[in-house]
Amino acid sequence: MKNAKADAALYILTGLLQRLETERPGMIQDMIEGVEGDRASLSENIEDRAHVEKIFDEAIELLTRANSA
Repeated sequence: MKNAKADAALYILTGLLQRLETERPGMIQDMIEGVEGDRASLSENIEDRAHVEKIFDEAIELLTRANSA
């Protein structure tokens, strides 16, 4: 199911990240590394791990998309 509100927020966020990247080159890559580090430091017994993993997946996907444009 498509969600126009969520898609609009992603569109705006991607644009903001790209603008910030022009002012601070390397910022998005640093953010990607931060997300990966946070994921790696998750406790093994975290509640609803599958959901948390999906959040990290989505964050990496968004940052990667913003970084490649």
